Amino acid sequence: MKKKIISHTLLSLTLLLLSGCTEQSKTEFKGLTYGFKEPSNFPFEVNSVSTTIDAEQVDYLHQFVFHYRNNETTQQINYILSKVLEEPKANHVSKDGKKEYKLNNGILAFYEEDSTSQSLWWETKDGFLARYIYYIDGNTRNLDLYRLEIEALVDLANQVQ
Repeated sequence: MKKKIISHTLLSLTLLLLSGCTEQSKTEFKGLTYGFKEPSNFPFEVNSVSTTIDAEQVDYLHQFVFHYRNNETTQQINYILSKVLEEPKANHVSKDGKKEYKLNNGILAFYEEDSTSQSLWWETKDGFLARYIYYIDGNTRNLDLYRLEIEALVDLANQVQ
């Protein structure tokens, strides 16, 4: 719970700083106000949490990345929310080569994997492209024994709906 509060606080502080940095910009920046749910039950022990906000092209792209990591096993799940503002069609999930799963709220999610990562993608009701990407050791090693059950990623998605 303390980690979640810290993460939300960091997100709020960053948004506050971004709204104060608009004087040098040629376009007026109105600030970002989003409320995201974060998961609380993970398929591995999480002992490091951080948040990244992509603010380089704020008039075009809003992207938030929540990083959940176990420092000992190097397991990591990134919860990424992206919205391309000028091209709403860019926010859609490519279904090619992905297995389809239905979330508890009826939204379809799409799963794919390779030897070093597993991911689950879906579109949120707020127009964001959401995804979980799971890997170990900075996505440099095969998952092998650390491979997650697909249901673990679906459970994480259901927690944030």
